[in-house]
Formats: sequence, structure tokens, C-alpha cells
Amino acid sequence: MKPGLLIISHGSRDESWVTLVEEAIAQAQWPQGVAVASSYLECVPGRDIQYGIDTLEAQGVNHIGVIPLFVSAGSTHADEIAYALGVKPAPLCETDLEPFQVQACVYYGRPLDGGDVVPLAEASIDRINSGVACVDCAEPSREVTASSPYRKMNEEQWSDDSGLFVRSEGQEELLLDMIEARLRGLGVRPHADAVLLVAHGSRYEPFTSRWHSSLRRLARRLVQRGACAGASHALLCFEDIADAVQRLSHVLTSSQNEMGWGGRAEQLAVPLDFVGGRDTLRIGADALEERIMERRVAVVPVFLSRGYFTSHVIPERFKDVSVLYDGEALLPHPALSKWLQQEAVRLLRLMEARTS
Repeated sequence: MKPGLLIISHGSRDESWVTLVEEAIAQAQWPQGVAVASSYLECVPGRDIQYGIDTLEAQGVNHIGVIPLFVSAGSTHADEIAYALGVKPAPLCETDLEPFQVQACVYYGRPLDGGDVVPLAEASIDRINSGVACVDCAEPSREVTASSPYRKMNEEQWSDDSGLFVRSEGQEELLLDMIEARLRGLGVRPHADAVLLVAHGSRYEPFTSRWHSSLRRLARRLVQRGACAGASHALLCFEDIADAVQRLSHVLTSSQNEMGWGGRAEQLAVPLDFVGGRDTLRIGADALEERIMERRVAVVPVFLSRGYFTSHVIPERFKDVSVLYDGEALLPHPALSKWLQQEAVRLLRLMEARTS
């Protein structure tokens, strides 16, 4: 077996978008001796997916681990790419993406939120290994040995100076680290402000439900981690962002008896005492001093890299609603490089389990 890794992202005509993605890929510490290539679905001339496949196969790679660099399994692009690679028999929505020419065995990974783009039920057991779809793999499945170099990479405790992740972290936790960094950048006060997560989303099922499920889970975890007082989400492609901000703001300034979080917004992390629609926070060692504090809503784009949507589309949707917003996306952040390393190790271990 000669393994290789192919990182596939959406792409953009904005060179700075591509630069941020390429920097994250370059900063990851890849397993020694494993060929790595990056490619884009569109908008980056000379760097399309077929180019990435050809680059790896030209180096003798016969087992390709594909890392779909998308935020969520709700991405229609992640699904159509899996189809075009031959990992699944048909896409879940219409696509004009033609099948790629690929000779290697393909293992399809997971996007940032950890969701499976190719569920086990959609492929035969002999083509699936622990949630990773594999095309044209004839080798029997075997256990990863204790001497596996990929097991060592994944489980050993590394020093911070090594640049590798110190422990095996859940994919979602790394995504949350990236979002929390944006909250700090916006000056979100954990006990006073709420957060609206905005993603592009999709109008088509099951992608819409996948986006809602992923964003709802992220919002809940942000509150549980104490990053904000409350959180909700909205899908840019068909939901009113200004209305979502106003609804979240209304919840923040309503009494507990009037709260109507419904199925979208997450409840506040701590009980509140309201005075005239404002929260009274007690500070100081003796907790005697009171300060009236405005409660604000921060809007965080759940986009990998800044571009047209973060700079123009989202702010235009605010209308006259007051929010905390700076147009920045999740990158740059070291957590993405850690996630790439983590997903690479997972795919390589699965390859070894099938071929050793």
C-alpha cells in the first residue's frame, strides 16, 4: 500500500480565501512519507480535484484518503464530490459534477463537524470500514497493530512544541475552539451577550436538517462551555438574518417567565435578574456593586475563510439591526491544522487496517 492524502475545499476567486486555506494545510504536520495534495472544487485554475488525484497517482499512490474541507455534512458539495469520486452510487441532489478518473482506492473522510457524508447504509459492508467509505478495496479488513506509526501519531502525548495535537480531540471541539476565538475577537461577554451562528445552509433535504442539527449542537455546546449567555443559528440561503437577530435579542431582554426559546435558540447559561429589560450583574468581591449592562447579539459566520459572503451578503442582511460583527470567518486559526492532522491519522489507520 502507498497511501496519500487529498484535501478538497470549495475554492474562491478571492486569492486571500485560498491563501488562508493553503496556510492551514502547510502548517499541519503530516505523517512522514505520506504524499499530500490540496485541490478545489471550483474557482482556482489549475488546482481542480482531478489535478489533485493525478498528482498523487503520479507519485505511485494507490490508496487516497480524501479530507473534505467543508464545515458540515450538510454541504451539498461534500456529497456531490463523494459521488464523483465513486464513493457513493448517486448524489442526494442534482449535480453537474462529472465522475473523476481515479485508479486508487478512495477513503472518504468527514467534514469539520464530524458528520458522515456517506452513511454506512448507503454502501455495502465490504466497501466500508468504520464509517469511512472505500472504493475498489479488495483487501480484507484487519486490526491496526500496536506498532502502527499512525497509532503512535494519534495516541502518544506530544509536547506543545512539536506542533502536533497533545491529545485526540473530538472534531466538533476543534470547530468550537475556532468559533470561540471569533467570540473573543468580537468582545462577546460570556454572561451578558448572545451569539447567532450563520452558515450558508441548503434548501434541500437531507442537507437542511443536517445543517440545523449541526448548528443547534454547536450553539448548545457554546452555552455549556460558558462562551456566551445564549446562542441560536440561521441559514443564509433562505432565512431572514435580521429577524433571527431580533428574535434572539427579544429573548435576551424578556423575563424568564416570558422566555420562548423554542427549538432554535439555546437557553441562557445562568439565571438572570432583569431591570427594565436589562440584566443586572453583580461584580466586586463583596458582590454589592451593581452595574446595568446592555445585552448584545454577536453574529458569527460559520465559514472557513472570509470572502464575498462574509464581506457583503451577511452584513447586507442586517438591515438596520444593531449587532456585533466584523466580517471575519474562522480562519486563520491553528485548530484547523490540528483537525487536518487528526483526520489524516484516522484515515491512514483505517487504510492500514484494510491492507496490512
